[in-house]
Amino acid sequence: MALLCLAAAMPLAARADGATPTNEDAGPLGLRIQGTLRELFLDVTGADARALARPQLQLRYSFSNIWNEPMQLARHSDLAHQGLDEQADVLDVKLRLPWSLLLGPGPSGALPGSGRPLWERLTTSFDLRATEHWGGWSDGAIEAWHSLIGSFNFNRQFHPRNQIHLTYADAGGTAFDIQGATFALGDVALRTQLLLVEGGTSLAGGGGPVGQGAAPSRYGLSARLDLKLPTGSLSRAGGSGGFDAAIGLVGTAEVASYLTLHALAAFSWFSPMAAPVLLQVKPWHATFELSAVFDLGPLQLILEDRIATPLLQPGWTRLESGGDNGLLSSGVFASFRPHNQISFALRRGPFALWLSEDFTPGPNPRSVVTIYYESNSPDLTVGASLTFAL
Repeated sequence: MALLCLAAAMPLAARADGATPTNEDAGPLGLRIQGTLRELFLDVTGADARALARPQLQLRYSFSNIWNEPMQLARHSDLAHQGLDEQADVLDVKLRLPWSLLLGPGPSGALPGSGRPLWERLTTSFDLRATEHWGGWSDGAIEAWHSLIGSFNFNRQFHPRNQIHLTYADAGGTAFDIQGATFALGDVALRTQLLLVEGGTSLAGGGGPVGQGAAPSRYGLSARLDLKLPTGSLSRAGGSGGFDAAIGLVGTAEVASYLTLHALAAFSWFSPMAAPVLLQVKPWHATFELSAVFDLGPLQLILEDRIATPLLQPGWTRLESGGDNGLLSSGVFASFRPHNQISFALRRGPFALWLSEDFTPGPNPRSVVTIYYESNSPDLTVGASLTFAL
């Protein structure tokens, strides 16, 4: 229903205020990798590296279908159990604020790289997420698609459709065991961005001084500091229960009037889950993203590729069950190998609609296709967003 409401707003998406385009009109989607386990921790999201001209509010709805057949893991004499089967409907609210809104322009010449005053270079966003974990409705549609294209069905046909079964437990304790619809508020993420370098004049339009409705600069490079506050409940799969932090760089280059490129490289530290489980998250992580925004007149086409390093600590092995099909249907790839997310989107004005899938290059000798693997966590994500300049 939320997706339909957002779609109804699409004809109204052209700018009503007649303002000159700003950076965010060609910004990346700002997606994270969704999935029951990944969303417990901080994920550094992409953003336009150039200065933000005015405050921005984004409302985003998405649903992810997560499917991992239950599996047993072992490390020496330790045993762990993991099973992830759900549809997660997520509502995100993001508020981005330039520091100059409260502090004024700030001192000039405080940093090299442009003539912009210090506080105009700084932006902080506040991200809040709410998730409904439930059985959903999408299992049948995904199985029908698998059948239509002749794809492997990941043993879905052996399990009831549209049910929720989320278990993460081992000999040390239980992180969560959810067998019914559960609402969870997520952790709050604070993301601060400092513009280091900018230059050129946007090919998309002209105007007066930056920050007063003028066209943005053509390129930029910014530093990022992201923090995650443990406001979500681990037992409800809302958050890990600990603080996370990350540093990174984001870059933007308008290479043509119809093409803007964005890049992200970030390194993160995750605190352990707030439960005495033996199978814990790795402390150090890296995330990389490339985004291309094609301006096609009334519409923009956005293509993004996002990769993250393995989530959980190595040293655990899956106990053999179900042969090759059992392995491919389990969550072992999602837990212990890198995750690559490819996203496709259409955007018109403040409205965007996207779809994300995971295809990760790497050896997969126990599959018919040996050059890549899929994690199924999430199997599929579809979302829509509305972004308002305040």
